[in-house]
Amino acid sequence: GNIVLTDKGDEIDCARMGSGGYAIPSIVEPEIVQLDRRKCDAKFVLHVEKGTVWQRFNEDRFWEKYNCILTHGAGQPPRGVRRLLHRLHYELKLPVYCLLDNDPWGYYIYSVIKQGSINLAFESQRMAIPAARYLGLRSIDFTRCQLSEGVKIKLNDNDRKRARQVASYPWFAKKRNWQREIDRMLKNDFKLEVEALISKDISYVTEEYVPARLEEKDWLD
Repeated sequence: GNIVLTDKGDEIDCARMGSGGYAIPSIVEPEIVQLDRRKCDAKFVLHVEKGTVWQRFNEDRFWEKYNCILTHGAGQPPRGVRRLLHRLHYELKLPVYCLLDNDPWGYYIYSVIKQGSINLAFESQRMAIPAARYLGLRSIDFTRCQLSEGVKIKLNDNDRKRARQVASYPWFAKKRNWQREIDRMLKNDFKLEVEALISKDISYVTEEYVPARLEEKDWLD
């Protein structure tokens, strides 16, 4: 995206990283990676769950059209990614939006980005981004986006158990919109991957879905 950072003394222009992007190191503390607001034109960060989805956004040059930084966590984001997201938010004042699968694991990933890992609570002040927003996928998107039956993935017992665990987390238990979201997925009895949007049209997610969610401020937090 539109940011130049310094990594161990080397200037890295993230707009010139080709098809692979900048590989976020495991340690991104200020003594290793320096951020400078004067070298960042981006207006927000879009974090996606998987590299395949990130690749779609990069190929469509979403970061250029919408002036943002694109990141992905290869599933559950490692500490380096979460720490850099934290720094981009707090040091450069960039809002963070998440595009994750509509399943209990996507909800959990959002929870970790937003509140930190329950098992590593002491790290939350260096990692957590309470203001992070969940753009999707949502449990209403199968109908709203007119997706085909073939993209449905039936929930299993483990999914249902995990969904109920996530719904009981304090930061979700108090929010009616999140309770409705999780309850709707359980009633649907299926989950959706972000790739379901790509199956509708290769650039639907980058040209229609995410721009509409951002413009309408249609997210969960």
